[in-house]
Amino acid sequence: MSIVNYNYASHVAANTINRNESIMDKTMARIASGTKVGAGHADSGTYALYTNMTVEGKESRAALVNLNSGLARMKLVESTGMAIHKISIRMQELATTASNTLLPAADRYAMDAEFQALLGEWDRLASQTRYNGNLVMTGTDLTINMGEAGTAANVTVLVDDWQPDSFVAAGGAYTAGEIATGALVVGAAASAGGATAAMNLTSVVSAGAVPATRQENITIAANAALSRAKLDSITGYLAGAVGEVAGDIQSLEFAIEAASGQAVARELGASLIGDTDYATETAKLASQQVISQAATAILAQANARSATILTLLK
Repeated sequence: MSIVNYNYASHVAANTINRNESIMDKTMARIASGTKVGAGHADSGTYALYTNMTVEGKESRAALVNLNSGLARMKLVESTGMAIHKISIRMQELATTASNTLLPAADRYAMDAEFQALLGEWDRLASQTRYNGNLVMTGTDLTINMGEAGTAANVTVLVDDWQPDSFVAAGGAYTAGEIATGALVVGAAASAGGATAAMNLTSVVSAGAVPATRQENITIAANAALSRAKLDSITGYLAGAVGEVAGDIQSLEFAIEAASGQAVARELGASLIGDTDYATETAKLASQQVISQAATAILAQANARSATILTLLK
């Protein structure tokens, strides 16, 4: 049929070219961006899922940073706690020696000088050790934000108070994550207070031949015996507190391993949902280019077909 008012074949070819160019634009955008969810070429329903998985993956990576920071902090607590424990053992040794009534007073004064220096270092380590500007040996629990909904998903580590003069203020039994020395009552004057008492850091001025010292001292045999009784108990609790920190470190290491696996899984999920499959998309682009070239050739033929009408009119 030779008609001129409507060129059906040309319009079909033109529509095919336009539709194919739209598909090619989307395919090339996916190849250029590396993602299937960019503006103008996202599959229906995938954008929210992809972004949610991406955010969860980033949160998991942030949680890993938090966990590693917490692990470093607890390793600092562990090393400092071990140093304090060694100090307490030396103080226990000095108190035991000084409790000998046959020992000359001058020798006790010399030992008390070391005893006081060690007690001061213990107090300094416990009250001044910081990680990223925060005190870590004074009983402040460590809470690690895992980026999950609700505080129950966070990791909490109970941290003891390692200060020599700390005690359980409300009385009662010692519990983990409370007082590293296990002290239940405040240290009394002149090293007294029993084996459950804290060390007493109150200063005492010099009196005659007795040098300036603290209430917790070994300047006389009786005081040394009382301090030794405290330290006999304290050193065991300190060793246990170090062991608790070691357990916390193990727990954090397992949490890091789990969080690392979760981060990889969430990132993989986001990748499978939103990343461009280059093999598929380049194959699709090649097919679309062939179709586009064929449609262009057909459009040229369809447009040329109307020229036969002029032949009939000659």
